[in-house]
Amino acid sequence: MFKLQNFLKRYVWDEETTPYFTRVANLSRSQADSELFFFAIMFSVLFGVATFTSITGQAPYGASNNAAIYCFTIVAGAVLVGTVKNMYAAIYVTSAPVAVILALLLFGFPGKMVLVDQLVLIVIDLVLLRYMWRVITICRVYKMLPHREPENKTRRRLF
Repeated sequence: MFKLQNFLKRYVWDEETTPYFTRVANLSRSQADSELFFFAIMFSVLFGVATFTSITGQAPYGASNNAAIYCFTIVAGAVLVGTVKNMYAAIYVTSAPVAVILALLLFGFPGKMVLVDQLVLIVIDLVLLRYMWRVITICRVYKMLPHREPENKTRRRLF
């Protein structure tokens, strides 16, 4: 039987696999691995789609090889963050939310976006920019994080 509470605890609010509200100083390596893996998946999918829309011309700004190359390098940086926890790759990936803000300032919002959509886009971008500081910090201290056994050993991993 499907239990919503167990589903939410496992994928949204679990101290071991989704420790987003745990201080970086209190993380274990397995918690950092889970968080950076999920970050790498999300950023890779998001900017992978942006790469293809930039190549095909379906993006609001039309076809742009430069934007496609930039988005692809963000995907590569996110993969490096998720696999080898490279701090410099995390710093480079941080340029993505900044680039979105700059693009909105230079080119404006797409014509069909209403004010609420514009505000939601800005808020999401600012939240991502703030979250990137956490990703950089995790990558910087990753080698110093302790190895701790999970509290519930019978629990399956996130993916």
